[in-house]
Amino acid sequence: MNFRCLLYALIYCNCTLCIISNILAQSPGGISPRIIIEIGENVNITCRMNLKVFDGKNSSSLYFTTDDPNQAAVNTNIAIINETTIVYMLRNAREQFTSYTCKSGEHAIASTDVIVGTKPTAVKDFGCQAFDFTYMTCQFTIPQNMVPTTYNLKYITQNAARTADNRTIYSQNYILNCVKLVKEGDRGTCNFTLDDGSYKPNFEFYNFRLTSNNTLGVITQNFTINHKEIVKPAISNFRVEDISTNSCALKWEMERYSSYRLNRLQMEVSLQSPHFERTKTYTCLRCNNHEAFNLLIDELPYPYYAYNISLRIKMRMPAATWSDAYSKVFRTLPIAPEVPPTVDVSSFYLNATHLRLFWYPMAEYHRNGSDFYYIVKLAKEQGVAVNQPALHRTVPTVALPWNSAHSYDFSLWSSNDMGVSLRSSRIYVPALPKHYDNRTPLGIRNVYHSANSTYTLFWNAPEDPLGIENYTVFWCQPKSVVSNECHNIIGFTQLDKSTRNFTIQQSQPLVLAVAANYADYYTGMHWAKCTADVLNDLEKLEPKMVWRNATTITVRWSFVNVCASLIKGYTISYCQTKSAKELKCLGKHTHLNVDKSENKYDIAQLQPNSSYKIEMFMYSDLQAGPRSDELLLQTEEGAPTPPINLTFAHITSQSVSLAWQSPEKANGHIRYYIITYNGEAHKVWCKNIGGPHCFARNKRGERYGIEHLSYTLQNLSSFTNYTICINAFTVAASKPSNCVNITTLVGVPTSPTATKFVETKHDVVLHWQEPEVPSGRVDYYEVIVETKLNDDSIVRYISRINRGMQCTISKPNCNNDNAKYAISVRSVNIAYANETDTQLEQFGKQNNNLDHYVTAGSYELACAEATSMPTSGAHTEYRSVEANAFNSICIAMVKTDSKLWIIIFCIIMGTSFVFICGLLVYRRCHAMASIHCKIPDPLADMVNRADDKQREYEKSIQTNNYESENRRLLASISNDSNSAYSGRRASDTTKTSYCDSNITDYLVSNVSDYCVQDPLTLNNTQSLRGVPETGYVTMSTLLNVAEQSRESNVLPNTEIVDGYVQPSALATTTNASEKPFMISFAADDGYVHPTNRQSFNGMNVNNANYVTAMR
Repeated sequence: MNFRCLLYALIYCNCTLCIISNILAQSPGGISPRIIIEIGENVNITCRMNLKVFDGKNSSSLYFTTDDPNQAAVNTNIAIINETTIVYMLRNAREQFTSYTCKSGEHAIASTDVIVGTKPTAVKDFGCQAFDFTYMTCQFTIPQNMVPTTYNLKYITQNAARTADNRTIYSQNYILNCVKLVKEGDRGTCNFTLDDGSYKPNFEFYNFRLTSNNTLGVITQNFTINHKEIVKPAISNFRVEDISTNSCALKWEMERYSSYRLNRLQMEVSLQSPHFERTKTYTCLRCNNHEAFNLLIDELPYPYYAYNISLRIKMRMPAATWSDAYSKVFRTLPIAPEVPPTVDVSSFYLNATHLRLFWYPMAEYHRNGSDFYYIVKLAKEQGVAVNQPALHRTVPTVALPWNSAHSYDFSLWSSNDMGVSLRSSRIYVPALPKHYDNRTPLGIRNVYHSANSTYTLFWNAPEDPLGIENYTVFWCQPKSVVSNECHNIIGFTQLDKSTRNFTIQQSQPLVLAVAANYADYYTGMHWAKCTADVLNDLEKLEPKMVWRNATTITVRWSFVNVCASLIKGYTISYCQTKSAKELKCLGKHTHLNVDKSENKYDIAQLQPNSSYKIEMFMYSDLQAGPRSDELLLQTEEGAPTPPINLTFAHITSQSVSLAWQSPEKANGHIRYYIITYNGEAHKVWCKNIGGPHCFARNKRGERYGIEHLSYTLQNLSSFTNYTICINAFTVAASKPSNCVNITTLVGVPTSPTATKFVETKHDVVLHWQEPEVPSGRVDYYEVIVETKLNDDSIVRYISRINRGMQCTISKPNCNNDNAKYAISVRSVNIAYANETDTQLEQFGKQNNNLDHYVTAGSYELACAEATSMPTSGAHTEYRSVEANAFNSICIAMVKTDSKLWIIIFCIIMGTSFVFICGLLVYRRCHAMASIHCKIPDPLADMVNRADDKQREYEKSIQTNNYESENRRLLASISNDSNSAYSGRRASDTTKTSYCDSNITDYLVSNVSDYCVQDPLTLNNTQSLRGVPETGYVTMSTLLNVAEQSRESNVLPNTEIVDGYVQPSALATTTNASEKPFMISFAADDGYVHPTNRQSFNGMNVNNANYVTAMR
């Protein structure tokens, strides 16, 4: 038996394998199974084909299609693996639920679904609602997700209890699952009922746990619900009983009242009616323990009045849920009317044979019962009581026979089926006086203002205004179009006697009347007349323009001979014309229907600066009125449309060329264009714009089409970013065109500012600030030290400073008397190939053969901060004007050193030795002088003659007053014959000289000291005085005492030649005033030239290069 079973099993397996193999052999192929991934992930979809089914085809014939209408065929990201297989690579997948089908030609092989979504997301609006402790429903919105998601809901019941130490603890009793979770659309709902045991009403708190699960993940959320706050109470058998004229009782039952008893109940009662509303809250403080309730509602204001009363209940907790509102309509009991009709002293209207009484209709809430009517009774006629039957009326008016010679006194009551009002109203109609017309208001007219839907009644005072106390104005809706008889309701108000008009706003047609009230007489109503018949012809309108702008024309109209109630409306017809002189329309007419309450209309959405032809007429229910005359009007000019296609070209350091097209619609005459850039606005007039026609018109007066215009914007700042827009201007500016962004090229900077220098013992430190207009990046600064000899530049040493704005230079070594040093600084911008302005070529070529660029340490006149500036690629350097910062002048000085002092000491010692030796020789010679020598006579004559010549020579010398201290003529006053040091002067022509020691401190020995050399002396007493200013010495040379009061001789300029004082200059010049003069020492050759001698008068001596002399 076992062998047979085994045999049968083997046979069954073989047969099954054969069948499966046969099926697979006939299958067209396969595709990847359903795919579920998150948004943004990648996935491959593989498709295989059965080559036996598709004879002669391979994988090159395979492709994918989808059911997405936006992507029917997949053409990208497909790879052929082999002859049977292709793969579609879905990258960065978006949210979708798409079916992909693999096909070969028209034959489908297989399909698969691709679901792209997210992990479960949190539920945000979970909430529950319990209904009268019988069942509970919990709901939430299912978050949108393409991935199918399942939800599981369970809750744990809890009760709160307080311990002895006043703590609150919660007991957990049940864990219940939601077995009826239903998904309807995007809402999830679960019902918990008493029947299936899933609802536990006796617990205060429910802790819900909601679990969301899909293929991509799981999320769990917890929600705590206060059960008492979500219970919605329910009542039954709600009714209104015990109704009176001003109260009632509300009664109802609650089957499950025991569940609410611990928290007590709160009731809200609302009363609603057309003329009364009230909402009041009641608290059930002593509710019965049974299920029946009785609530008294009193203070109802109106008898026999229909009220809509509603009741809703909740537990007495702040967040408790109100029940549904239970409503009933009831009517209070009737009583007799409490007030009579409201009247005015002039509430009557008189005609030839009848009088009509009017009163204000009784409000419905004051009628107090059914079968309401008014009782009108004539009480007196001509002051005598009459016994006539009363009249019953249901409308607030009654017409009675009337005799103008009699007076009438009427009484009016309100009445219903419960009785008559206790009080009555009185209308007194006096007999017409003899001059009745003199007391009637005049010029009564009613004007309707359609602009604000108001009626204004105008009148003039009567011819006899004496005794008028006030006016009464009446208004009502007419019964018919041509009638001034009121339809039911009438209104009235009293006005001061000085008032002459009354305005009321009303959208419905009104008729108005006015009455004058005297102390002894009431005129009754006088209505504004409307005499036009409904069949009369309508009036021809004459519209007028009252206002216009570029797109709107406002027309106003009026009429005189037609009652407003006849008019149903107005029709305005207009069209655009070619010009204000041509009536032919360019297009179709436009027709506008205007409400009859209007008397003006705004025709809007018109084209600016265009001509229009306007007509209008009024119409009624039966006919249309005649058309008005054609009105030709033109709209104002408006703002044009924006210029278009703004472009730029040929940018320089200070300009850019702009090109644009004129606006598509000019909407007027374009006056100019406004170019805005970086907060600035520039007007461009036609004469400055390049274009074929600019703003011109052709011979027909029409504008040319869109024009191509151009303009070069000048005076821009170099190396600056600009955002440029353009507006066209007629009477208003258009919106801006498209804006272009440009950057101007690098330009020439201005010189550095605020240059100053600080000297130390050995250095000069130069400081400066950046230029006011950089015109570029200011890549570096150049400090130029220029060396001059005799005012000729020898060399210029240039240091490049690329960091900071400071240069430290060692003080120049003044070894040459004629040398000058000048220090200046300039800014430098580097413009590379794409930044070079061809218009600034002359500023980029500033090479000087004398310029030598130096770096720190390479030369003593180089800045300590100087660096080399290597640049790569083609470039141009723009240099500013040099800002002079420092000048230095060198004068040769004799330096005092130890060797010099040794020489001086030796001279002094040698002189002392010679003096002592001479003194000894003198004494010896003096001793020898006592020896007399007898000279022969021939020799004595020769000696005498020699003595005579010696005396003549000494006499000639005495005639000249200008001698040196050793009685020798001065040879020169220049610094080539003398030298000075340490405030003293040595000379081969003077014994002693004076030089101010303060001179050596000038510029800390940076410049040669200036002293007076070879001063002029006389053969009498002289004085030499130093000037207090540094570098100056004043020489006052006095004449002999006998000649001090005489005028001095002045050394003329013509006597100074080649820097030397000539002997002829010492001649005495008569009649010359004694004046000071200055000699300026030149810094180049050390000699005094004729141009260096200046008058001292008016001069402010403060320069160290001058010596002042007084003679």
